[in-house]
Amino acid sequence: MNSLLFIEDDDGIRVALKLALEDEGYEVIEAPDGRSGLARFAEREPDLVLLDLRLPDMSGRRR
Repeated sequence: MNSLLFIEDDDGIRVALKLALEDEGYEVIEAPDGRSGLARFAEREPDLVLLDLRLPDMSGRRR
């Protein structure tokens, strides 16, 4: 199964997209902010990352 890390601070968007992607067969790992997203990336090494460019704790444009 392909894994996907979705980093999004808006709970409604994150949950809706997670459900839609799971329906398509993806394993979805979710994170509500950049710092937890980086931690989950290191733990799980997903196949793909989708992230919000304007997160509250860091920009999606920088490391």
